[in-house]
Amino acid sequence: MGIPELVTILPERGNGRNHDLALRGNTDNDSVTICIEAKADEPFGNATVDEYWHSGIQKRNRGISTRIPERVEFLVSMVDPINNTIDSSPWKNVRYQLLTALCGTILQAKNDHSTLAVFVVHEFKSNETSPIKQGQNHSNIERFMSVVSGNQISIETGKLYGPFCFEGLDCMIGKIITELIR
Repeated sequence: MGIPELVTILPERGNGRNHDLALRGNTDNDSVTICIEAKADEPFGNATVDEYWHSGIQKRNRGISTRIPERVEFLVSMVDPINNTIDSSPWKNVRYQLLTALCGTILQAKNDHSTLAVFVVHEFKSNETSPIKQGQNHSNIERFMSVVSGNQISIETGKLYGPFCFEGLDCMIGKIITELIR
């Protein structure tokens, strides 16, 4: 079963995680939730984890009520319960959208009672996409995978990596590309 634009509620106040496509299915051994982040050449959000966390601190310092710091800290603790202090976390230089995508996938898999979560970045290339912007996105995915794997993996298109265990749930991560060049 597939649901486009499925929103998974994230902790704390704020927007949920909007999956471009969420799929549920079964293998011989597992019930699986697959969440897909589709990209052409737009960036993975406006900020890194550290920048987003600091934006919340700055809002508070200006008297604006926000739970951004708590949300960021909670999400980091989901994927790294040992190094969840933002300033010392290896996640601080990861794009915040990639963190929310992974955590949203984990949370959605739990909502679905799945035994396996799969997070996939699906990149579309065409004559109208920018190779420079896509290169920047690939660098951001590389940084993300480096943190997820403890500097063990450089991501290759068309492969799934893992399983990585987050919150007691096995999770696979991958990237695929569809070329729409005429």
